[in-house]
This record gives sequence, structure tokens and C-alpha cells, in this order.
Amino acid sequence: MFTLSQTSRAWFIDRARQAREERLVQKERERAAVVIQAHVRSFLYRSQLQREIRREIDDFFKADDPGSTKRSALCIFKIARKLLFLFRIKEDNERFEKLCRSILSSMDAENEPKVWYVSLACSKDLTLLWIKQIKSILWYCCEFLKQLKPEILQDSRLITLYLTMLVTFTDTSTWKILRGKGESLRPAMNHICANVMGHLNQHGFYSVLQVCDPCPLICDFFTQHLHLDFYIWVPHTWCPPQKHLS
Repeated sequence: MFTLSQTSRAWFIDRARQAREERLVQKERERAAVVIQAHVRSFLYRSQLQREIRREIDDFFKADDPGSTKRSALCIFKIARKLLFLFRIKEDNERFEKLCRSILSSMDAENEPKVWYVSLACSKDLTLLWIKQIKSILWYCCEFLKQLKPEILQDSRLITLYLTMLVTFTDTSTWKILRGKGESLRPAMNHICANVMGHLNQHGFYSVLQVCDPCPLICDFFTQHLHLDFYIWVPHTWCPPQKHLS
């Protein structure tokens, strides 16, 4: 009788243990299912959001044809933020090219301060965001320069475009906003350029220029920013620029 009671108790304990383990396994399965569903929903939502943002960016540049009214600097700034938010070099290379052309076009506008992209650097609310954005854009220009080949016609045009971006936003001499009454802003703008240039240097800016064959725009860059007459390119060797001899 005592043995039968012990056996029943052991059986009951074993059944309770199995039931507890099954409940734990079921909870783990439910938790895993919830996690998988959350990841899938998150992926689908991100994919949809990225498609919508890219569609909006494409519509922005599609409407930005030569015959249309020039976009304000703020519009370009906002669309650039959206592009940089999801930017992928291989997927967004054409969009980035259009962004750079739009920015440079805004800088060429005559007597339209609200159109000049650099005018946002004078806004108290947007100065830091603008500096962060232009640093990202210029470094992506450098990333593209690493991949482009000067001997290919299309690539050579893109090299000119990205080098023009680098020259334009690391030197204030061409900024129309600094003409006339804006001359008082030059020290502050020069400081911003030095900040941007320092950021590029820290990320390996000059190593990027090593992969580009000599061209007038590069020489112009060295002349303007480093006060150097020329630099020597030898395959697989980087020779420092020669200083100007007066």
C-alpha cells in the first residue's frame, strides 16, 4: 500500500514536471513567434518607408528641371536629409549625383539668398545640422571618387562634379552670400570651412585624392587650399606636393 502511494506520487510529480516543461516550451515558442513577427513587420515597414522616401526624392528631382523655378535652400536641405537617412552608395548613386548638381546650381543663383544652399549656415536653428549634412555629403563625394575611373568619360564627369563640390564647400571665395554686406560673415564662414576640412582630413581625404589622376580641378584645389603649385603622381607611390618657390 505504501509502495503504491509512493508510485502514484512519483507519477503525479513527473506528470506535473512534464506539464510545466511543456508550458515553458510553449511560452518560448510564442515569444519566438512574436519576435519573428516583430522583425518581419519592422522589415516590411522600413522597406515601405524607404520606397516612399525614394519616390519622394525622385519626384523632387524630376520636377527640378532647368526650366522650373529654383528650389529654396531649405527644400534642398530637407530632401538631402531624407536621402542621407537611407543612403546606399550602389542604390542611390544617381540620386546623390542629382543632389550635388542641385546644390551647385543653387550656389550659382544671382541675388537669391534664399536659394543659396550655404545660406542655411547663417541660420541659428540650422547651422549645426547644416554643417553635419555638408560633412556627410562631402565625404560621400570622396567615397565615390575612390570608385571612379578618370579614363571613362562618364566617370570623368562625375569626378569633376564631386571635386567641384569639395572645392566649393571648403573655400569661401566663390560664395555669393559673402559679397557686399555679407563680407562681415567671412570669418565665421572660413571657420566653418576649416571645420569641414578638418573632418575630411580625419577620414582620409588626401588618400582619396591619391587614386585620382592629375587634372586641372585637383591642381586648382591644391593651389587654393594648400598654396602648392603642383603634386607628383607616381603609380603606387604618393609624393608630397612641392611648395611654391618665390
